[in-house]
Order: sequence, then C-alpha cells, then structure tokens
Amino acid sequence: MGAATAAFRDEGYECTSMDRIAELAGASKRTVYNHFGGKEALFRAVVARLFEESMALKRVAWDPNRSLEEQLTDFVRAKTLLSEDKASLCLTRVVLGVYIKQPELLREVMARVEEDENTLANWLREADRAGRLSVPDPELAAQMFGKMTAGVLFWPQLLEGQMDPETREVLAYEVVQTFLARYRSGSG
Repeated sequence: MGAATAAFRDEGYECTSMDRIAELAGASKRTVYNHFGGKEALFRAVVARLFEESMALKRVAWDPNRSLEEQLTDFVRAKTLLSEDKASLCLTRVVLGVYIKQPELLREVMARVEEDENTLANWLREADRAGRLSVPDPELAAQMFGKMTAGVLFWPQLLEGQMDPETREVLAYEVVQTFLARYRSGSG
C-alpha cells in the first residue's frame, strides 16, 4: 500500500501504472493485481487509508470538564489535518483531480464526510444537553462548522499551499469564536 500511495502522490493517478507500483513495492505485477484487482481498486484502498488516518483523529468525545473552545479547536485540527501534512496534501490534490474526472468515486468520500459531521452533531447534542450550547439543529450546525472550517483552512491550503502555523491558529480561533457566538448558551 505504501508503494501505491507514493506512486499516486508523486506521479498522479493517470501516470501511475501497476508496473510502477509493483516495482516500488518490490513485488510482481501479478501479485499486485491478485491482491488489489486493479488500479482503481488500489486507488480506492489508498484513499480509504488516507481517510482512516484522518478519521482516527476526529473522534473528539464530549468532555464537560474541558472548555468548548478547546474541544471545538480539536475538531478544527482534525478537519484540517490532511492539509497540514505535505505528503497528505499532495495525495489529496491527486484525489481531487481524480474525483473531478470520475465523480462516482466522490460519493464514497462524501459518505465519510457525513460520518465526520455525525460525530460533531453528536458532540453538539451532548453540549446542548449539558446546557453549554443552544443547538436546535445539531446536523445543520455540524454542517456549518465543517464548511466554515473547510472554507477558511482546508481549501485555501489545498489550493494555495500550506499556511504558516500562526495564521492557522488565528483562523482556527476565529472559526471557533464565530461558531460559539451563534450557539453558546447563556450559561455556557
């Protein structure tokens, strides 16, 4: 899998061949085909691993003993993690290019994004139950938070390159504060 990830990241989807992946893996082409079936299936496995790695960090559990700011900042960091790592950023650009050409593959990614938003929606429900936030529609609020974060931090880094850490921190702070200005309860 590492060889395929490196090949797709460095050479792009179109230019990567199963021969090249086999060469990088030190395996025969037949072995690679037997294990993955084909280039598209291997690409899907690489994308799945990329998302699994980022999803593992997105499991922010409601903690009534931590500030809302800290916990929401954890969500921001998790959502932008892929854009902060150069190798992941390069691979994400390749993935985006493939999705533009093959939109049917995008449906799988959108399902993962929805999963991420469900995690945040559940967190928002807990904060609402605890009286720290007032969130009448947690799904909508989770969508808004995700889109604000992506619009301010993920997409600019994907398209323009990595931000300096200080700028990222300032923007993350502003996203969290803007969100809390809308949803913080009077007692939160």
